Amino acid sequence: MRARIFVATSTLLSLMLAAPIAVQAASVDSPAAVTAAAPAAPQATDPAMTQDVTQLLRDWSVIKYQMHDDKAQALKMRDLLVRATDLQTRYPGRAEPMISTALILGSIAGYEQNAGSLELVRKARDLFEQADKIDPTALDGASAVNLGSLYYLMPGFPIGFGSDSKARKYLERGIALSPNGLESNYFYGEFLSQQGEYERSAKVLAHALEAPVSVTQPVWDAGRRAEARALLADVRQKLVASN
Repeated sequence: MRARIFVATSTLLSLMLAAPIAVQAASVDSPAAVTAAAPAAPQATDPAMTQDVTQLLRDWSVIKYQMHDDKAQALKMRDLLVRATDLQTRYPGRAEPMISTALILGSIAGYEQNAGSLELVRKARDLFEQADKIDPTALDGASAVNLGSLYYLMPGFPIGFGSDSKARKYLERGIALSPNGLESNYFYGEFLSQQGEYERSAKVLAHALEAPVSVTQPVWDAGRRAEARALLADVRQKLVASN
């Protein structure tokens, strides 16, 4: 397992239920050959659920970006997992609580890094896949971005289920669903960097930083933008070195 599993939160942190976005939507470096079945109709908005998930993910952001001790962060994430599981019970069949629970499971795996971490990540993957089947457009395609990030962050067989080809497929679908999102572009840009595609990566990461600032999730927005700026600077250095 890599040093830290950073599970994508995608635009789920803005907590806006996304309407289906056409694959042809304008975006930077949008894959021309993305193929996808006709998107399912998005689930109806539930204000109470949206409020509950909003607060859950605000607390997640504070743990991730404002705490700096893995053990303490893991314990706090365990508390959040109880709340997330309760949301799944209260809102059965909804993609958003599933995505939130999966996000927290992946975060716990990253902080604990023990013998049980791989199983937690597998559970997270299964929840993202379930949410993707229920409503692939939920939260601007958050399930696709999360699945893509898991597939490129995890090692491959026989240790894990990592797959660069699956990662690319899901991340490109995430871009198609959220062409101007901070999270969708950040994780696609990181993937491209790891593949040595520095020119494309720099373009995608620069576009990520053009995303509108989230007023509902300021802690997450500031933290992810800082990561995107740092990664973009690193990619640009690699571009100079390779020329």
